[in-house]
Amino acid sequence: MIYAVLEGECTERDYLDHMEKRFAGDPPTFEIHKLWKRNGLKPKGVADWALEKLGELDDPEREQVWAFFDRDDHDLVEESYARAKAAGVKVAYSNPCFELWLLLHFVPGVSGAQDSHGVQQQLRAAHRVFRNFDKHLDDAQKRALDGKETDAVSRAKTLITNCPSLVCTAKRGHGTDCKVLDRVPSTDVWKLLVSLGIVSP
Repeated sequence: MIYAVLEGECTERDYLDHMEKRFAGDPPTFEIHKLWKRNGLKPKGVADWALEKLGELDDPEREQVWAFFDRDDHDLVEESYARAKAAGVKVAYSNPCFELWLLLHFVPGVSGAQDSHGVQQQLRAAHRVFRNFDKHLDDAQKRALDGKETDAVSRAKTLITNCPSLVCTAKRGHGTDCKVLDRVPSTDVWKLLVSLGIVSP
């Protein structure tokens, strides 16, 4: 049982719905409960809700809480990340934005501007069905991602190895001296797919 606390109200929710429908099976081997609010949350709000949910778990062996949030232009990103991780929440942090994870299904990384606008523009150019992408994932866009999960995970790991901090590796992850705000571009969404057995570690 996955409880995913989401910063955004659209893209992350559409993506996780698709992952659940595609991979959970019948009977389902996992369930993803999406926790979100209209107009979204800031990282602090995501961390607060995730910590609250963590305290409500009946069976921590069978239940996990994940916090999905981005760098974007938010405040308190480092503090929110540290609080969630220290408490045992799994953090799917993306820098600069969640759309980086989608982009990695098609290309190895980001070229040019490494901000949210730049990543979203590159996603629109990466595949014809994303040309008019605007937060919601439609059926054609979901299908375009299918079968590319392993490539996306591999590319996300390569971004860790290429992290500007020079203390990070795909095998060990980001080093303790690597500041969260400096991890650009990077995304940890791949860890959920590995955790669910969708992609091998």
